Amino acid sequence: MYRIIRLTLIICSLFTVQWASAQRVALSTNTIDWLMISPNLSLETRLSQRLTLNIGVAANPFNRTPYGSDIKLKNFRINPELRYWFNRPMAKHFVGLALTGGAYNLQLKKHLYECDIAAAGITYGYALVLGRHWNVEFSLGVGLGRVWGYDYTTSEEKPASRNMNRWIPVPIRTGVSFSYIFDYNNGQNNERSKIDSRRCSDGFDWRRHCGHSP
Repeated sequence: MYRIIRLTLIICSLFTVQWASAQRVALSTNTIDWLMISPNLSLETRLSQRLTLNIGVAANPFNRTPYGSDIKLKNFRINPELRYWFNRPMAKHFVGLALTGGAYNLQLKKHLYECDIAAAGITYGYALVLGRHWNVEFSLGVGLGRVWGYDYTTSEEKPASRNMNRWIPVPIRTGVSFSYIFDYNNGQNNERSKIDSRRCSDGFDWRRHCGHSP
């Protein structure tokens, strides 16, 4: 668990550096996680004309789900994903390579699992553009994960050492998300246009800024 926390801090630090230099950033949340009472948030930044980096964090500290007392889930996850867009970043179709790291406590009736997980997989999605700043995104992913931890029942004491270590198929970055996009490049272009217009109207350096003689 501590290794996952350290990895989270490293990834977030790298992402902060990239975000500071990015011209297009999206903030999103996944409705599927909210249905599981797992508050979540993702940040996505453009790396190039086709690539973006998305990092999501989700957690459920309440040890409960909407499905009754027989199913309880307490978890923390971080989900970095590199996306390739076929049209342009944050619009229409994309495929991705995703990682998942986290920890969870799961109770299925009388069976308890307290585990860490590390997984990798591929994703496909579609971002439907609703407006200049708003998107709704549909995504589906599958991967292979390694889980290690404790597997026991409510009638047993928790084992003194970990007794589970296995590989399992897992869903990755699956959901329906709503995104708000911050387009810093567009704001910079508007500001440049305003500056050039003021200079031209004042008669300042007409040949250079307006492209013709006064």
